[in-house]
Amino acid sequence: MKVSTAPISVELFAKGLRSHRFGRAFYSFSEVTSTNDIAGDLIRKGTPSGTLVLAESQTKGRGRQGRRWTTSPGKALAFSLILYPKARPDKIPGITLAAAVGVALTLESYGLQPGIKWPNDIQLQGKKLCGILTEMGPRRDNRSSVILGIGINLNQSIQDFPTEIRALATSFYRASGKKVDRVEFLRELMKNLEKTCTWWDEGKFARVLKEWRKRSVTLGQKVLVENGAGSFEGQVKDIDEHGFLLVTDKDGLSRKVLSGDVVLLKKKSTKGRS
Repeated sequence: MKVSTAPISVELFAKGLRSHRFGRAFYSFSEVTSTNDIAGDLIRKGTPSGTLVLAESQTKGRGRQGRRWTTSPGKALAFSLILYPKARPDKIPGITLAAAVGVALTLESYGLQPGIKWPNDIQLQGKKLCGILTEMGPRRDNRSSVILGIGINLNQSIQDFPTEIRALATSFYRASGKKVDRVEFLRELMKNLEKTCTWWDEGKFARVLKEWRKRSVTLGQKVLVENGAGSFEGQVKDIDEHGFLLVTDKDGLSRKVLSGDVVLLKKKSTKGRS
């Protein structure tokens, strides 16, 4: 299938959009520092909830823990969504899980089987396809704002990835052998993100958790948790009502993980044992 690598135009995207709020206000750029930065400026100017900011290239695209997120122009999606949630500030971490479910639903509509790795990675065949970065935006009219930054690898081949991440990252094309129309994928994604983020914002987080658990590659696994407080190994038992990870460490103590990196530990081989 031959797909266009041309920049996504506002007019083309709007024609088949099926969401009610997400993406109805749409800004498309060839290059920016970061779509999250542009989103912050738009909030100060009074842009509505659901505004979509997309860029073909980011010079300072960022992921979690200060890492850099690279984008392949014409082959991937890098965008930010602006929200003015009703949810209390202590509920904000849950939107990352809601967004992960929305991305997973979209991939499943194309016949793929994604897994969700806490807190923000979408995987295909054990490799990272998508990252999500949630940031608090500036206050507007005495209301909190949230900027949901998402990067998704779609039509890249292995040569499009930096050498150092080729063994860890994947794309829709690498996992399925098929290329996807970016405009149609983005429209479908807006529809699903609007659905799952509305569940979260209207107090139906239990529904988000149910869908998240179905797709989790983290629950029940032995992991290494690394954060500002140090590191420890343990087994993941569940996530709580805020989306925080519940891990039982080697001493049998239950720990709540609010943030940080979670590395899945491979099971030791039993080959040759009787």
